[in-house]
Amino acid sequence: MAPIFMMHDIVEANGKTIKENNLALQHKIPVGTLVEVDWQRWHGDGACWSMKARLWVVEHTRDCDGTPLYSISRGRTLYTQYDQFRGFTEDSLIPVEITPAIAGGYDMPDWWQEDE
Repeated sequence: MAPIFMMHDIVEANGKTIKENNLALQHKIPVGTLVEVDWQRWHGDGACWSMKARLWVVEHTRDCDGTPLYSISRGRTLYTQYDQFRGFTEDSLIPVEITPAIAGGYDMPDWWQEDE
């Protein structure tokens, strides 16, 4: 029987595993930051789940190989009643400066859609 290799156990050039290197990475977007997300996941045969929104970072998480991930929500905290979307990478989120219009409740588009 051939040995089973876990991708996160592969040793990189610095002598550490992929997981060890990923666990050393810090989350760069703080909790409470307003971000824009423009994300799509294609499922084949033209089916797509997409999201374009301004949402709040409410939690820092990691996947099984230690990669930093973010949970985002319409509410500003983890414990709000709004839906949460989990598992976003840093490169899929763009921090947004909170302008007076945004602070006043304007210029805050949020929408999501599921295409079939």
